[in-house]
This record gives sequence, C-alpha cells and structure tokens, in this order.
Amino acid sequence: LEHLSGEPGLGIRDSGFAEEPGLGIRDSGVADEPGLGSRDSGYERAEAGAGALSGLLLAVVADKTGYPVDMLNLDMDLEGDLGVDSIKRVEILAAVEAQAPNLPKPDRARLGALHTLREILDHLSGDQPANASAPAPAPAPAPAPAPANHESRIPNPGSSANPESRPLGRYPVNLINAPATGFSMPLLGSGERIWVVGPEAEGTALVMALRQRKVNAQACTQPPEGALACIFLGGLRRADSREAAMNVNREAFALARRLAPALGARPGLFVTVQDTGGGLGFGDGPEHAEWQSGLPALLKTCALEWPQAALKAIDIERAGRSDEALANAIADELLLGGGEIEVALGADGARRTLHCVARPAEATAPVIEAGDVVVVSGGARGVTAACLLEWARVARPTLVLLGRTRLREEPALYAGIEDEASLKQALLKAARAAGQQPTPAELQAQVSQVLAAREIRATLEALRATGAQAHYLTAPVDNAAALRVTLDEVRGKIGPIRGVVHAAGVLADKRIAEKTDAMFERVFDTKVRGLAALLDATADDPLKLLAAFSSVSARCGNTGQADYAMANEVLARVMHAEARRRPGLRAKSLGWGPWEGGMVSPALKARFAELGVPMIPLDAGARLFVDEMSDAGAVELVLGGEPRPEALLSDGADGRVDSLELVVRRDSHGYLEGHALNGEPLVPVVLAAEWLTRAARSLRPGRHVQALLDLKVLKGIRLHGFENGGDRLRIEARPVPGSQGRELNLLIRSPGGTPHYSARAVLGDAPLAPGKPVEVLSLQPWSGGPLYGDLLFHRQSFELIDSLDGISDEGVAATVRGVQAANWPSEDWQLDVAALDAGLQTAVLFGRRMLGSANLPTAIGELRSFGAPTSGTIRVSAQRRQVGASATTTDIVLSDAQGRRVAELIGVTNHAF
Repeated sequence: LEHLSGEPGLGIRDSGFAEEPGLGIRDSGVADEPGLGSRDSGYERAEAGAGALSGLLLAVVADKTGYPVDMLNLDMDLEGDLGVDSIKRVEILAAVEAQAPNLPKPDRARLGALHTLREILDHLSGDQPANASAPAPAPAPAPAPAPANHESRIPNPGSSANPESRPLGRYPVNLINAPATGFSMPLLGSGERIWVVGPEAEGTALVMALRQRKVNAQACTQPPEGALACIFLGGLRRADSREAAMNVNREAFALARRLAPALGARPGLFVTVQDTGGGLGFGDGPEHAEWQSGLPALLKTCALEWPQAALKAIDIERAGRSDEALANAIADELLLGGGEIEVALGADGARRTLHCVARPAEATAPVIEAGDVVVVSGGARGVTAACLLEWARVARPTLVLLGRTRLREEPALYAGIEDEASLKQALLKAARAAGQQPTPAELQAQVSQVLAAREIRATLEALRATGAQAHYLTAPVDNAAALRVTLDEVRGKIGPIRGVVHAAGVLADKRIAEKTDAMFERVFDTKVRGLAALLDATADDPLKLLAAFSSVSARCGNTGQADYAMANEVLARVMHAEARRRPGLRAKSLGWGPWEGGMVSPALKARFAELGVPMIPLDAGARLFVDEMSDAGAVELVLGGEPRPEALLSDGADGRVDSLELVVRRDSHGYLEGHALNGEPLVPVVLAAEWLTRAARSLRPGRHVQALLDLKVLKGIRLHGFENGGDRLRIEARPVPGSQGRELNLLIRSPGGTPHYSARAVLGDAPLAPGKPVEVLSLQPWSGGPLYGDLLFHRQSFELIDSLDGISDEGVAATVRGVQAANWPSEDWQLDVAALDAGLQTAVLFGRRMLGSANLPTAIGELRSFGAPTSGTIRVSAQRRQVGASATTTDIVLSDAQGRRVAELIGVTNHAF
C-alpha cells in the first residue's frame, strides 16, 4: 500500500527564448538583415578572452543595426542609444551563438533584463552564471509499454510540428460553459497572508468571507514589499467616466509591477476581479465597463512571466447583489472553482470562460461599397498596408490613411540608396563632414523618417493603381482635438465617413517588473485612447464598419507585452460593446498572429517552427483580412495559428507550473469510507485519475482529455485527516515540451512535497471515439464465494460488482455499477469512477487467481473514457496480458448494455503484497 516507484521527471525545459518578438502590428517596414552565417570562427570558450568576445559582439551589432563599429561602445543602452528592440536582440544573440557555438548557452530570461552591451558581454563571458535562474531539467517519464492487441488511438500532437504543414486558421472567440471542479487556488489554505486591494466595502466583505473559510486575508490599500498573494478588486468600482474605467487598467498594472519581483521568483498568487457584466464582454455590463477590461490579458501575461504563480481574472456580474453575496461568490470561485485563468460568473450562477474554435469565414454582402470613405489609423505602412492593398482591389473604397510621419521632399543625398545600413553610413558621412557627431539614436531617427516616408509613398501609389482613391493625412490618432479637425476636413473635401479601421500601435517590450509608467502609457494609449478618439470623432457618422487590428497577445498574453496585450483586450471588448450599441454595424477585433516580414528574423522563424507556429505571409494575411470584411459573424477572433500560450516565444510557457489544491474530508468525500483499510480511507487510483482529468480540463478550457497515459501509484494516500479537518493535496501540471500544448504532465503531491500519483494527459478538440467491440473471453463460472469479505477489502459504496460473470486464466468478466447506479454524490464527473474502480476490483480477483495472494493496482498504461457516466448496466471484461511471479497485467474494457465501450484501462499492473 505504501508502494513508491520514484517521482517521474516532469520535464521542466529551458525553452531557450526569453525575449519575445514584437507580435503587434507596427510600422517597421525594414527587411531582415543578412545573417553572419555559421563559420569556424575559432571562438572556443577556453580561448575566448574578453577582448575577442567584445569584438565579436560589436561586429554582430554593427552588422545587424547598420551602425559602424567605430560608433559603438559597450556602455550604450540597447534601446535608448541603439534602438535595439526585443526582436533585434534575439537576432543579435543568435548570430553571436552561431559565431561562437562553444560559449555556454545563456539564460535568455536574464538577458532580457540586461540593458547595455557590456552587461550582455559579462553574462556571455561567464561573469554571471549562465543558468542561475533556470531549474535543472528532470528526466522525462518513461513511456508506457505499447498495449498488446490494442492499437492506441491517441494522436501524437508533435507529429505535425512543422508549421509549414499547419494551415492558417480563423479562430472566433466564444463564451463556453466551464463547470467548477471543486479545486482551490494554491496558497489560500497555507496560512500565507492574502492581501485584498480595492474598494473598501467590497474588500471588507471579501476578507470576512475568506476568513470564514479559514483563509488568512487582510484588506489594504497597497500590499507590502515582497507580498506573495494579492487580490485586486479595483474592477468592481463603478466607473463614472471612460477615463475612470481606463484607470483601472493602470492600477492593476501598477500592482502587478509591485508584486513582480516576488512572484517572478517564487510561488505566489494574483487575482483580479472586475464587473464587466459577468460575460467577459459577451453581454451588457455597467456603463464604461468595456474600457476597464484589460485585466485578463494582464493575468495571462503574468502567467508567462511568472511561471510559478497562480493567476485568475474573474468577471463577476453584480446585478444588484449585496457586497456580502458578491464576496461569497468570489470566495467560492477561489476555493472551489478550478484552473481557468479567466472566468465569467453570471448572477444566475453560470460559470463560463473563453475558447477559440477554428471556423472559416462566411461571405455575405460586403458592408463597404465602392467609393465609401474608410478612415484607417496606422495603415500606410507594414502589414496593414498589405491588407488594405488587397481589399482595395476587391472593394474599391476611398481610403484615408492617418499617420504620424510627415511627408517631406527627400534630400538628394538619399538618391539611389535603398537599404538601412547604407542610409546610416551616408547620413553619418555627411554629418561628420559638417563637423557633427550624431548619436546612434539621432542617426536612427533620421533614417526611420526617410524609410517611413518612402514606404508611405509606395503604399499610396500601389493603392491608387488598383483604381481606389487613397489619401494620407498627418494626424496623431490619440490626439482627440487634432483628430476632430482632420476628420472634419475629410468630410468636407472627400465625403461622409462610412468605416473606421484602427491599426495604429507601438511596442515597448519589457517585463512587468521593468516596464515604466511612460512605456505603459505610450503603448496602451496609442491603442485605447486612439480608439476612443476615433469613436468620439465619428460618433455622428453613418458608420457601417468598425475594425481594430489586434493581436493574439490579447488572447494568450505575451512576455514583455503586458501593456500591448491589455490594450488589445480592451479593443476587443469595445468592439463587442459597439456592435450591441449600433445595430447593423459590422464590428471586428482581428487578433493577428506573427507575420512574416521584416519583424521576424530567420532565428525567430526557426523558433516559431520549433513550437509549431505558422507564420502569416503578407499575401495570405491580406486575403484573411479581405475575407473577414465580408463576414457578418464573429466580432472577436484570432487569425493565423491556433491561439495558445505556447504559440508565442515565451520562456514561461514550457516551464510553467500550474497548481490546484483540494481538501479531502468526510463532509465532501464521505463515500471514501468504503475504501479503507484498518478504518483509514485510502484514495483509489481512479479517483486520482478523476482529479487529474478535471484539472487538465480546467487548465485547457474547451479541450477534451482523450487519455491519461502512464498513470502511476507512486505512494498510496492514506487519509489521516478524514475525520478531522481533512487532507490537503496539490495537483501540479506542466506542459509536455514539443506537444504544442496538447499534453500535460500531471502530479498529485502532499503538502510536504511527497509525490503520490502521476500521469500524462493527452488533450484533443473532441472526445475520443470508441474502438472495436469487446472480445468475448472463454470463462468458467465463479465459484470463489462472496467477493466482499476476505477477497476484496471494499465496503459499502465501493461494493460495486453486482455479479461476477466468469473467470479463467484468460481473464474475468463482471456486471458492475457506475456512479449513478451506486448513488454516489452528484458531481460533474469526468470519469465513471465507480465503474472504473469496479473494473480494477476484477483485476484484483484475477491477480488472486494467478498469483495466489492479495494484490493492488500500481500502474495503468492508458486510461481512456468515451463519454459521460451512464445510468444503465455496465459490463467489465478484464483480459490477461501478462502474468509474472509477483505481478499481473490486464486490459480492462467497460461497455454499456448495447455493447458500446464506455471506458478502458490498458496495461493495468497489479503487484502482490
């Protein structure tokens, strides 16, 4: 009973890429620089002195940025002085690694926090430990043996990891039901102080509700430095203006930044609570609520940057409920809800979350007709321009492009010079000839202006060549007053405005702990204030189309882009609100995945390929945009690859540990009294399988657990506290590297860390279909006497075998009861735990026959369930696979009265004791 075969390796992997690409839509328009290539540089680590390595680093930076080496020094700030963003940083690092392959692999998570070339040089040369913050990888669990005569129907998620073989998709965002699992967020039962921040009345009520549930909660205006657990209730405050609603996002981000140093390094907890209608934007909420709705995207980014933290964003509908009623509903969600990171709690008791399912666009009559005036912010360059060009060929709208760049005549000095590096060199030569010494930042600004103006002119020329009218006006989209003046000019000179496309956006990639208020404001305001200004300026226009270029980061979060993800989440909620507010308006929030082009280097593209993420070619993305303009369906959707946290270049996705807890005691699990030895209940392995299945389902909403593989009893759980306070258990889940989020390594631990049960969950888009009919065994009648006496220790609610239909050296068959027929508690059962346990009981009887002694199941190679528990008759057939001196292996199939498979346990190992 105390069997322990060792803890499985749960595969914490250093993904190798901490820095994220800028996945937003931005006006870079700069083609990738050629890489330096792999060659025998002679930079062996033992020979690479600081001088040689610094020379290599400076040479690579010069090659990738276009600055002459003599203009660079090691103390330059990567962003402030050189304009090196996260994309270029990864490209530089990849080139250095190619030139010096024997340098130790750097800790990219730490490199993201380094600001100067000297700091990077010190890190690469070993002055800082390369892997100080990365956990040592554990060995992967051994695969279960292939079942004899049973072909596994579980697909291999990694079998088509090549992104080029994965078609681009269209993934509308849907609100789906998410039944509670009965699991608690970690830390709530640990005695750790839980700091509650927010409105006084709601905060006081929640503290009282949590304390009644024995949670150490305390209200405060600001948690102390080093706090590990915090609940933010700012989203419950009724906003009396749009500005007040926007400020909720800033408050939540500031709180996250305060928590980041502690939660980025240790297990912790961060929860946000908002009232945006209890439907995550898919329904009416309080006035202005859509403008404060960026909190879930913040939490999803926290999940990537803080791999050990427990995160949850709750949207709860107040609907006139008292503070106490609201607090009790929140407390129940925290302690009994489950693992979903974003949860919608309706006043009617509904519990829901968001999920994306691939669905093609359905063409209807386009809302924009030839000649209709459409105003586009940020549409003169980059991917937006490519989309507009394809649309112009089809729809012939009159496009008014708004941007910050002023179009001036280009000096003759630039004639014939096309690439960025050559432009920098020409400008630098001219400046030095005039006795000037521009900084790299000043040089970059001049070059960027030249390239931007060129791209804008090229866009206008291409648009007009399609037969569409195109205009470019200089107007900062987040300057409301200037925008009104500009659009008045549009109405007077061009015509009434029929459509708005908001594509302007900027990035300032930094982790939450390092991001400044100025960075947040610049990124967030360009998107959110820009949309607000556009809506105000077109409030009286007969709009037929309102579209926003968003990002997959709003759905999944993205390391370094908390502000960008939050802004795009707000855009999506505003699109939903505007669609409800203006009948007949076609509103779209387009969450783009990563595009091919200047923003993605070969090194980043290779990393995307490793993760199975398809890139969006410009022509394919443009066609997706055109198709969406003719679709009257989904308001919010993701375009490109399947939206999942692992789809982005996060160092936290593969290494993330999600944890849930539960307490097992008589008042919640009274039926376990029948599964006891010497009066002390034991956790059945199939109940552990149920817990693991529920956990996997809630951590991957909308997915179906198709199988649990290699389910092991590492150390049986005796419930010492069953009658007194209960036994607390923790479920941990880690993504299986290379599975594209479709497999999870799962483990059940005790509070002291002892591992008890482990398995690997395989998830799919649909339930697993049953296989071939059950084989008929050659059996003899049972003559062994009563089952529930000396043969089986099970009692009461676990006396589940109604009749033993036969037994032989081939196996055993029986008729058993499931959870419904056995009158087990009414729960959201994912597995028929009663019927499965009865199946294991038959394997014990077979083991007694073959081994001549008592035995217990210690491992299950594969557990598959084909649907919800049934109320009818269930038959069990346990077929012999292998018999040894001290162990048996059987395959157990459960079927209903019509012979259809209900579930199966493949490779069940029983050991004698």
